[in-house]
Amino acid sequence: MARGISGHTVMLLTGVVIGILVFVGLLSLHAAFLIPPPGAAPPSDYTNLIRTLGWTAVVSMDLAVSLTVMLAWVVGAARSDVPDASRRGIFIFATVFLAIWIIVGSPFPIFGRFL
Repeated sequence: MARGISGHTVMLLTGVVIGILVFVGLLSLHAAFLIPPPGAAPPSDYTNLIRTLGWTAVVSMDLAVSLTVMLAWVVGAARSDVPDASRRGIFIFATVFLAIWIIVGSPFPIFGRFL
């Protein structure tokens, strides 16, 4: 490591970067299905309301998932006095939580719609 940057700092910054990338990735995945297709009929008030509610749900839930993954990564990397098994458990939780959210919240029919 370079002098002045410890492994601890790198792990914390990695957690923040992972959280940001997860949020951007999930948001773009879900946004692709909230944008109307070209040549669609002009939206009505009802359609605008549903689209607004959809955007609100997508942004808030994707932000919550990315913050959970980021927080798990930061907590797992921050404490050096925590046993390795506990730290691995936190990292596994973050990975499984994200994978389940992608499957459950996926707009693709290959995964099915669980909600």
